[in-house]
Amino acid sequence: MAKNNRGPLLDHLDELEAKCLKGDPTLKEIFEVFGPDGHFVLILFMILPFLQPIPMLGLSTPFGLLIAFVACLAYLRKPPWIPNAWAQKKVAAKTVSRIAEGSERIFEKLAFLIHPRWNFLFKGIFRPINTGLLIANAILLALPIPVPFSNAIPAWMILFQTLGSLEEDGLFIILSYLQTVLCLVYFFLLAKGLGAGFEMIAF
Repeated sequence: MAKNNRGPLLDHLDELEAKCLKGDPTLKEIFEVFGPDGHFVLILFMILPFLQPIPMLGLSTPFGLLIAFVACLAYLRKPPWIPNAWAQKKVAAKTVSRIAEGSERIFEKLAFLIHPRWNFLFKGIFRPINTGLLIANAILLALPIPVPFSNAIPAWMILFQTLGSLEEDGLFIILSYLQTVLCLVYFFLLAKGLGAGFEMIAF
């Protein structure tokens, strides 16, 4: 694959594979490999269960709030947060290598779609805008609403933001903006429908 199409995530995965050659890494060491991008790796794993239409009540609230918290840490350029009880837990090097190799193959095949471009969307005024929208969608994800797509619509925005940030791909940031508009329309119509329902019950 051409070097100019190679995003930061692939470099992190190569570094992780090299670390595994030295022995079983701890969770803390794994996240240290990703550096500031470790926040987005964590968000990526947290958001995956919510990409389908069925809301996951009981899970969406803590996960949504945790994603918002991690997004704040990423904006402040703080190290990835891992509970102390987990930080020193070792993970089998063979397992980590297998995951890293599989992820690398996937992202190499997707390089035509996800790759560094439009870097200005990660700088200046766009940094707080991106973080603010990510936090807003995480809070919408956290709302315990038992309606189809109430988790999925904000979750897809968070996914686009996460992939865009991991691979420095501005196109996915634009997609996250468009998804945010869809999300706001969805929740506006949902609130309007609920309001109309309450009015009918009241009268």
